[in-house]
Amino acid sequence: MLRTLTIISLLALASCATVDVKRSESTTDSSRPLTEGLQSYDVEHYTLRNDILIDEESIAGSSAIRFRALRDMTVLELDFDGLFTIDGIEDDAGTLDYTRDEAKLYVNLRAPLAVGDSHTVTVRYHGVPLEAERAPWDGGFVWSKTPAGKPWVATAMQGEGCDIWWPCKDHPAGEPSSMDLYFTVPNDLTAASNGVLVDTRDEGNGRRTFHWRTDVPTNTYGVALNVAPYVLIEDSYTSSNGTEIPLMFWAIEDHEEDARALFEGEFAKVLEFFEHKVGPYPWGQEKLGVAETPHLGMEHQTINAYGNEFRRGDYGFDWLFHHELAHEWFGNVMTHTTVSDMWLHEGFGAFMQPEYAREVIGDAAFHAAMYNSYLKINACNPIAPREEFSADELYFDERTGKGERSGKGPAGDIYTKGMWLLHSLRYVMGEDAFWRAVRRLVYDTANPAALTAPITPRFRSTDDYLRIASEEIDTDLSWFFEVYARRGPLPVLDVSETDDGLLLQWTNVGDLVFPMPVPVRVDNRLRRVEFDGNRALLAGVRQSDAQVDPFMQVLRKLPSVPTCEERREEEAANTPHR
Repeated sequence: MLRTLTIISLLALASCATVDVKRSESTTDSSRPLTEGLQSYDVEHYTLRNDILIDEESIAGSSAIRFRALRDMTVLELDFDGLFTIDGIEDDAGTLDYTRDEAKLYVNLRAPLAVGDSHTVTVRYHGVPLEAERAPWDGGFVWSKTPAGKPWVATAMQGEGCDIWWPCKDHPAGEPSSMDLYFTVPNDLTAASNGVLVDTRDEGNGRRTFHWRTDVPTNTYGVALNVAPYVLIEDSYTSSNGTEIPLMFWAIEDHEEDARALFEGEFAKVLEFFEHKVGPYPWGQEKLGVAETPHLGMEHQTINAYGNEFRRGDYGFDWLFHHELAHEWFGNVMTHTTVSDMWLHEGFGAFMQPEYAREVIGDAAFHAAMYNSYLKINACNPIAPREEFSADELYFDERTGKGERSGKGPAGDIYTKGMWLLHSLRYVMGEDAFWRAVRRLVYDTANPAALTAPITPRFRSTDDYLRIASEEIDTDLSWFFEVYARRGPLPVLDVSETDDGLLLQWTNVGDLVFPMPVPVRVDNRLRRVEFDGNRALLAGVRQSDAQVDPFMQVLRKLPSVPTCEERREEEAANTPHR
């Protein structure tokens, strides 16, 4: 865990750190619980300036942080990777003293700030940033080459967070209200980033600076730098709310033809799908942007990373482009309150793909996609644990970011079990109520069609979604979320024939009352069977005359699927011993 230092202990340290410290491997995990210092302020604006020194694979620049005090402050605590050298810290009145450790930067403010005061501190720094060994699963910078041998640079930092790049508040609660981003690169390269391109300035030394600006709150891990000899492909799309949205695809020169095929075939079509199902694209006043990257992809707000090599999946569309675009709604507008609510991002992103497959191909594709995902559910740990995790702990379940076992997080279940939770919730609520709840979760209104860009972002938790869904059907759904989100194992439905008829019983739910309805087909008629507690009786029905849940609308443990324990035993048996 990152260390929390009190203000008293900070003042006891030396007034200025002159020796730069190194980063331990554990300090780059993003989204640890907020320390006292990080709870003391909100970030209003970042001005990030970076000279991208490609030959040295390093960066040099500054981060100006304008922040507002939420409590009385004498020290500004920032997350920042100890790999970087600090060249100086100042405010408008001059140099400021600071101390640091391997993951933190503590700036002694010139004068105490009272609640509500705003102030700006600028940190100047340089160094070689963490390099991603296996982006996007391992975060950091990616220094690569295009097929023609030209520089190709990208960032991916969801797990590690903004502090591996610039001094920041590295937590979902650290979203700035706006940002200015200045990137200086060689003249023959383009730097594509978030928001709107304000201008490009020739520096006169064979280099030029791209100035990007975004005036909407942005996930800090969604801030991105993409540098390459890009070709810009662009068009526009008229949103359902009337906003004219710039569509922009930065593709490397080598792939222009394939990029145009993807752009012309899927950008507008997929956007139309999301607007119809969920609501207006949230950042229409800026752009729907995509940049081709040397790694697979990531949901960077208005500049999604794409590296799927223009491959259509089994269901007739580019799944990577579709998935990252989904995060503009489920992740960038509706943002998890803590990492333990990350399934709201990934579960919805995964859920929308079978929905789209049904539109592209038909019901067969929908059911095939759902069943394939079902077979990947581990059901070992809750997808929404009540304790707070780091991003690595949550994503890697059986292993930490180093490949060591942790056994705490849900890992892939935030995708697979998350989408199945939503699929079953739709059955419980009904189609119309379900989608009203989705829109309220994202937009805070069930009728977002009239909302104009920019859409106001909001933080959401699993409990928020429980409340909204319960309100939509006027029924408390705590039992549903407790079993599917807060616990690991899947519920088991026992089906047996008695003298009175077909008996259905939910087991493996402990003492919880779990009245999950189940569809049953009898005599070619599908009926919804409601439960009294955990039991339901179909009087006079024989087991041979009934088919339980023929379309797999209810998430449950099937006899043919191994349990979590069985999966772990099999994995252990197949793992060679050192």
